[in-house]
Amino acid sequence: MNRVMKYIILSPGYDDDSGGIVVLHQLCDRLNQLGYQGLLWPIFKPVFDSKQPLKSLYLFFRYFRKTLKYGYALNPKLKTPVATNQDLEDSIVIYPEIIVGNPLNAKRVVRWLLHKPGFNNGGKIDFGKDDLFFYYDKAYDDSRFNSYPDNLLHIISQRKDVYKIINNERRKGTCYLLRKGNKRPIVHNVTDSILIDGMSHEETAKVFNQTEFCISYDTYTMYTVYAAMCGCIPIIIPEEGVSKEEWQPTEENRYGMAYGFDDIDYATSTRELFLEKLERQEQESNQSVQHFVEKCNAYWKIKN
Repeated sequence: MNRVMKYIILSPGYDDDSGGIVVLHQLCDRLNQLGYQGLLWPIFKPVFDSKQPLKSLYLFFRYFRKTLKYGYALNPKLKTPVATNQDLEDSIVIYPEIIVGNPLNAKRVVRWLLHKPGFNNGGKIDFGKDDLFFYYDKAYDDSRFNSYPDNLLHIISQRKDVYKIINNERRKGTCYLLRKGNKRPIVHNVTDSILIDGMSHEETAKVFNQTEFCISYDTYTMYTVYAAMCGCIPIIIPEEGVSKEEWQPTEENRYGMAYGFDDIDYATSTRELFLEKLERQEQESNQSVQHFVEKCNAYWKIKN
C-alpha cells in the first residue's frame, strides 16, 4: 500500500482545562510538525449511514444546530485542521478510549487509552477485534486489549509559560483538587485549604506558588505535575487497595510525587530527578509520535 495516509483524531473542541482534550489536539499538531497529516474530527459530527438514512439526517441536524450554537474550539497556537468526509477514505482514525464502537466506520482504528478503559464512561467498552491500541501512561495499559506492551504514545503539555516558581520564600498551607476524584471522601482538613477546581491556569499557578502542599483526590491528573513545577509538593490520596507501584508502574512517573501523606520524604528527595525528567520530555514526546507512526505503518503495511 503506497499512499499518503492521514491521521484523523476524534476529539471535542479545545478545552485548556481538560488534559485529555489537550493531548488529542497536541497529537494532531505534532503529527503535522513532524511532516505527517494530522486532522481533527469534531466528536459529535456524524458520517452518513445509507442503511439508516433518517437517523443520519437527524444526527446531522443535531450536529449543525450544536455547531451553530457553540462552534468548535481550536487552539490558534496549534496546527489542527479539521477533516472533511473526503479525508476519511485514506486515513487512520484515532479514538480516545471513551468512544464506544466505531462511529466513523473507519477501516483502520487506533484506540488511545488516555485512562483505564471504561473509567470515564460508566464502564462501557466496545472495541473492534482488529483495533490497534496505544496507551498514554503505563498505568492505563490493559493487556485484555493491547497486545503490544511498547505501544506508548505519550505527549506532555508542560505549560512552562504559566507553571514555574515565582516564590522562593517560605510557603504555608495546602490547596487541593478533586476533578475526577470528586466522589471520593475528603480526608484532610479543608478549613484553610484552597480548592483549585475551576480556576484558570494563571490563578492555579498563583495558588501553587503560595502553598506548601497540593492534595489531589484525582490520582491521574497533569495538575500534580504543574504543582511540582511551581515548587508545591503534590500529595496524591491513594485509592483503597492500590499500591504505589500499581498506581504508577514506571518509577520516573513517581518522581517528585507523594503517594499519601507518609510519602512526602520521597517526593522531596526525588525532586531533582523530577526536574531532569521535565527537560527530557519535549524530545521524548516527538520520539513517541514518531514511534506511533512507525507502529501504525507496520500494523497496516503502509508504505509512505
